[in-house]
Amino acid sequence: MQQTQNERISLTNGRIHTQSGTASNITFEHGQIVSVNDETSSLNGRSIDLHGRTVLPAFCDTGTDFLAWAETQERLNLSNVHSVREMSESLEAYSRANHKPLREWYVAYNLPDELVISRDDLDSVIPAMPCAVIDAGKTHAILNTVAMNEFNMPQDNVELDEFTQHLPELSGDDIISLVKTYSQKVNALGISEIWADFDGSDIERLWDIFFSEAYDSLTFRLRCNFGFDNVSTLNEFLSSGLRTGDGLPFCKIGGILVKGGIEQQEQQKNMIYSAHLSGCQIISENNKSCLNALERVIKRSRKSSRHIIRGFTGNIIDRMRLLGLGGITMAGHEQEDNFIHEAFQNGLVISPGSGENLVPPVKRISSLVSGGLSTAEALSVYTWSASWNGGNEARRGELSVGNDADIVVLEQDPFLVRPEEISEIDVAMTFCAGCAVYDSGAI
Repeated sequence: MQQTQNERISLTNGRIHTQSGTASNITFEHGQIVSVNDETSSLNGRSIDLHGRTVLPAFCDTGTDFLAWAETQERLNLSNVHSVREMSESLEAYSRANHKPLREWYVAYNLPDELVISRDDLDSVIPAMPCAVIDAGKTHAILNTVAMNEFNMPQDNVELDEFTQHLPELSGDDIISLVKTYSQKVNALGISEIWADFDGSDIERLWDIFFSEAYDSLTFRLRCNFGFDNVSTLNEFLSSGLRTGDGLPFCKIGGILVKGGIEQQEQQKNMIYSAHLSGCQIISENNKSCLNALERVIKRSRKSSRHIIRGFTGNIIDRMRLLGLGGITMAGHEQEDNFIHEAFQNGLVISPGSGENLVPPVKRISSLVSGGLSTAEALSVYTWSASWNGGNEARRGELSVGNDADIVVLEQDPFLVRPEEISEIDVAMTFCAGCAVYDSGAI
């Protein structure tokens, strides 16, 4: 996919939403839009009749743990089992279909709370390889005997954080396999760009992988945000010379995720100082220490970077506006969604994040409209606002001549259906840099 589509393609007979109104056709070539509403443009090259379908800028998710989400697709979902026997049958079928699981661990999740199982239940199905079952509340994992021995644990029930810490890291082959398998599933949601979270301490290994075979398998733009929880590992990264925006056309260094709890306020402050003065974008959690540090460096330095608060609340909206900070609202956090309307009224730029569960944009847009945003505002969260937060608003987020041909074709127009019906709109096609990266076959 990494080669930009050089073929001239025209989408005709559609409802194409631009900043200046609705057009009926759009043409792109060499990865860029070359005309909008020019009937003569479709005379050269390939023409696709949309039969009245709707065209929008393709969507961008600005907070996805892509590898965690992709790995979840490889795990067994137990939410529909109703007995220990059904659990065992599902686990057995899962193990038969996956002779070489990721990390060489069999992992199931969403075990219903009413089901009580032990390592004996797991041993009876998977006796020779590590196996873990995670409860629906995501608090604990039940281990089989092989897993207990590998962990050197005296009991079969461990806290989820402890289980996660003991899991072996994904191999390079695992990562390449996940990218190859699930890139197009991202495109099927109408997404042409995601901002993925990665562990900054492993940046060299991950960067090598994404610049090799994994890069060639990407069918979307990948912005790698690297998280650090101490200033020493951040400084190691900065000493490498890599900065926000470096990379290849479809795989770039993104923002610096400032992590850590309240007990690490001094570390957070020093990380913000270092990242800002080095010219990197900062993506910070919402806490007083980080806000104070951001305010200090923004007011004292002439360097201008589009820093972002992830997980904003109503009591800091005015402060974010004064400092020129963008915001990322995470799916599943109802409190954050409640403040989006206020954020729009205050002129803040807000973009969406999904975390470990990649939420279909149409479902989130539907929810935002039902919550009080206009359809145009809700769509902009996934289009123009996401591009602005990434510093790409001059190239993406709007359908205009000269912009990148990142385009989604929807079966219905979100402006013409009820808010609750937006979530049911299907994606017909997705283009990234002029390449058709998803086609439902309906056109």
